[in-house]
Amino acid sequence: MLSKRSKYGIKAVLYIARQKAEHPVLASEIAERERIPHKFLEAILRDLVAAGILKSRRGRSGGYFLRKP
Repeated sequence: MLSKRSKYGIKAVLYIARQKAEHPVLASEIAERERIPHKFLEAILRDLVAAGILKSRRGRSGGYFLRKP
């Protein structure tokens, strides 16, 4: 059985993978579309960045995207 944190992490990564790689995906967009609490998602995304699964970009054109293998 997976925890909610794990399920939300998987949903977020899959959502990002389905988007065009040209632009980062906003956490607020993922939270809204996947119905994940925004603050909880932010913590999960930080963990995924630290684990090397995602990469983040700050600023106006910022967001999250998959790290290339």
